[in-house]
Amino acid sequence: MQPPPPLPPHAARGGWSRHWRWALPLGVLAALAVMGGCIGWALLRWSERAHDSAPMREALRRAGCSIEVASAFGEPLQPERLPYGSMRTHVDGRHEVGLVVGVQGPRGVGTLFVRGVRVDDAWDYPVMYVLGEDEATFDLSALDDAEAAGECALQQCRTEAGDDACEDAPPALRV
Repeated sequence: MQPPPPLPPHAARGGWSRHWRWALPLGVLAALAVMGGCIGWALLRWSERAHDSAPMREALRRAGCSIEVASAFGEPLQPERLPYGSMRTHVDGRHEVGLVVGVQGPRGVGTLFVRGVRVDDAWDYPVMYVLGEDEATFDLSALDDAEAAGECALQQCRTEAGDDACEDAPPALRV
């Protein structure tokens, strides 16, 4: 009996040539997942930084203290999660912030616009208003921003019931 003929020689195949059909799509999906995670993380950090900025906090405080905004939108007034705009720090130490964020209350939705400029640790807000869905504009800017930072017209209206300052308030806000 004769031994069988030898098998023809074949080149040794590497791991890539054996597994590329599943490894390539998996690698592409992993790269897309990493990029999507980085973009999501960056958007989350941007949102947190924008909401924690002094201009955004002051604009939301003034909107919450405005009798007109409270009567149009109701209370509480909640901002949307992702504002858009820009925040810049210049070489000379000046800071500029321009943000737009949607706001909503129990009675309506609108858009809050704020632009702030900080020079020598003092913020100035040349633009600060809420635009309602019916195109009504509620101006939140003040002549003296330092003085306006400590005022709350809605709180004054509630504590000074019956005074002339409360005439513009809707009946639901009067004490």
